[in-house]
Amino acid sequence: MTPEDTGKAYDTITHLWTRPEFNQKNGITAYQKALSFLADTPSQEPDTVPSEALNKGEAPKDEPKKRGYALDIGCGCTNRFVPIVESAGLTYEGIDVSKEMLAIATAQLPAHTFYCADVCTFTIPKHYSFISAWDSFWHIPLTQQEPSLKKLVNHLSDEGVLLFSCGGTDESGQHTNEVMGPEVYYASLGLHRYLEILMEAGGFIRHVEFDQHPELHTIIIVQKKQSKNKAE
Repeated sequence: MTPEDTGKAYDTITHLWTRPEFNQKNGITAYQKALSFLADTPSQEPDTVPSEALNKGEAPKDEPKKRGYALDIGCGCTNRFVPIVESAGLTYEGIDVSKEMLAIATAQLPAHTFYCADVCTFTIPKHYSFISAWDSFWHIPLTQQEPSLKKLVNHLSDEGVLLFSCGGTDESGQHTNEVMGPEVYYASLGLHRYLEILMEAGGFIRHVEFDQHPELHTIIIVQKKQSKNKAE
């Protein structure tokens, strides 16, 4: 199956995420952990405090941290990760291959940026402080997973954080099933290969967890190393 086929499959099952019984807390703990690794970046230096405030003897107000942009891959329609991402001082953007999922997401948040595209061929427009792919990366074709993962790390800012969930299998493999209704594709490179790729791409592994054991649902958090020029 192609990513476009996966998108069409998800177009037919948006009701699974909009029904009242959907678990809106799914993934929240993983996002909190991943975002905790971001370095603090104050939104303004002390010398940029408005002069009128200083003249009045007022203490500078606490400003929210400004940490750049976040890209949510396979963002779906719930927008449940938007508040936690924005509370970390990030500007949220989402991408999904399902037109119907994005139609629901954009109706709820019309001022936000959403891209309807296949992340494998999508030209990522900027560097991001945070990139996430919650329960979506495994839909990427097996042959495209390694280059896609490298592309994501490459588009992290220095010390940026990548969070994604995957099938933590011992070996690589792929299959389809119809558990949700339509046929949907899944693939995994195997946990060890994911970690090898991430480290080869310049990432530092911060966290690995089989969070739904004995299921092979696996969380990986990686932080991009600071470039040598900036570190010196």
